[in-house]
Amino acid sequence: MNKQKLEQNLSQNISAKQIQFLNLLQIPITLLQERIQKELEENPTLEESEENEEGIVNENNMGAPSIYNTKNDYNPVQIEDKKETLANYLSEQLVNLELNETDTFLINYLINSLDGYGFLSSDLHTISNDLLTQEGLDVNEEKLRFCLKTLQSLEPVGVGARNLNHCLLLQLEKKFPEEEIGFNILNNHYKYFVNKNFDFLISEYKIDEKILKAIYKIIESLNPIPSAGFSKNPNMTIEYITSDFNVKIKNDIPVISATKLKENGIRISKYYIDLLSNTKDKNTSEFLTEKIERAKWFKEALVKRDNTLLKIVTSIVEFQKNYFISGLEKDLKPMKLSDIAQIVGVDISTISRASNSKYIETHFGTFKIKELFSEAYRKDNGEIISTKEIKTTLLELINNENKSRPFTDDELADLLGKEDYHIARRTTAKYRESLKIPVSRLRKKL
Repeated sequence: MNKQKLEQNLSQNISAKQIQFLNLLQIPITLLQERIQKELEENPTLEESEENEEGIVNENNMGAPSIYNTKNDYNPVQIEDKKETLANYLSEQLVNLELNETDTFLINYLINSLDGYGFLSSDLHTISNDLLTQEGLDVNEEKLRFCLKTLQSLEPVGVGARNLNHCLLLQLEKKFPEEEIGFNILNNHYKYFVNKNFDFLISEYKIDEKILKAIYKIIESLNPIPSAGFSKNPNMTIEYITSDFNVKIKNDIPVISATKLKENGIRISKYYIDLLSNTKDKNTSEFLTEKIERAKWFKEALVKRDNTLLKIVTSIVEFQKNYFISGLEKDLKPMKLSDIAQIVGVDISTISRASNSKYIETHFGTFKIKELFSEAYRKDNGEIISTKEIKTTLLELINNENKSRPFTDDELADLLGKEDYHIARRTTAKYRESLKIPVSRLRKKL
């Protein structure tokens, strides 16, 4: 017989509207207008207005106006890239080659098969099968090899290569045909070249350090990405940063302002409000009631988003006041998400969403708000600092190291210890990786 028992559980459920608000809070300024436009298209009771009826409530006298104010111009940094595409640039070169219709089609097919780097990673056997199944064309690999050779003869040199190694070989062969040793190194000992195993290469090719250094200089001057400089690159999209907030220093006081949208504000359509009041049709009434309620919520959510973001950014700036004034890493205090969540009176997840995709512009640079958060480290003298200060010191050590003998992680840990930052080698390695700095072997130069 099953026994009955009572259990008491505490749980917190998030409503659908709360989830929608958190998603709205997470959207950066560059995508916000798209979200507003989508709502305008889906909800007929919502319309654009010439004047914004509500602005941010400035509780901290920091001078942060609403980002929906229509009287101020907003020039987004995310501009349309109007440069020529790689595919068009290559296709235009085919006009002067006097190719027949079939060859022109096949080369254009290969051009459209290039990846985001300008490489042709698919093998010719696969492309031959694709042509048969997709275009109904039976083309042998020998024919495709001729077309690929023609493609690889076009500018930029290196386009149509299988990979980076092949790309460098194509460029070296065309631009520096006399560089036989460099060609052999790339062709036969590419891994040794990439891993900078200088001793092996000097011994294998019976050359001195001076010659090897000259070879590295030539190869490093080549273009590793043939598609660089062309637009509409699906795998290598160029991102432009637009700050959501700006902090200026006036009389040693940080003053916050929010980026404003140039587009109009939104309001609930008077036409549909009147229609709801006058209609006697039940279905129409239910439809309009639902849409108007949705419009009210969305409009209020935008204002709430403004207020929440302003409170969070104001709390962060006040917490890090000395850092925003000086711009020095040593003035950046350890700050966790929970610290700001406690000050603002919201959940940690709200702080995370608000800071993750928002940029802040200062007199010393533009960066993501989330980069201001860091863990604490206690020095031997009891002083508590941000781990960002340790990373700054680590970066300085690496920038000033002897590149012919770069510091290992063990050596870097010892040097940091001399600066009173006593951290383990694995922690040093973690900080180095977070700075996107390679291991000592790959930093080595002749």
